[in-house]
Amino acid sequence: MTEKAEYKQKAPEKGNAKSRSLAFVLLTAVFIVLLVIANLLPYSGILTLVVFVLGAISIHRLLSNTVFDVTYALFDDKLIFIRRYGRIEWECEVFPFDEAKFYKDKIEHRGKTYEFYPDEKLMEFLGI
Repeated sequence: MTEKAEYKQKAPEKGNAKSRSLAFVLLTAVFIVLLVIANLLPYSGILTLVVFVLGAISIHRLLSNTVFDVTYALFDDKLIFIRRYGRIEWECEVFPFDEAKFYKDKIEHRGKTYEFYPDEKLMEFLGI
């Protein structure tokens, strides 16, 4: 990102710290129970691998929806979602104006729908 953003807005957080921590603990407990059960069943190696993959996907979804800060950065020709965790910052999604459709609560881009929470000023810039 060498060019400078015209406007930046931090997306609102989903939930609070207690609910995120509780969800993580419950999710971890469920996968520990599933791992114990998988070890008792036939084909335990394959079932254990499936539980690990499902656990990784679930934890990734939980973390990406709750722990990471999201900032919307508006440029001349695109809108970018920038995720940040601590000092690590990276561009996650890029929405060119000629390809994406912007609404008050979502963005449609290449057949996918993304959650979107713009403030009044960003909605004005995007023409929503």
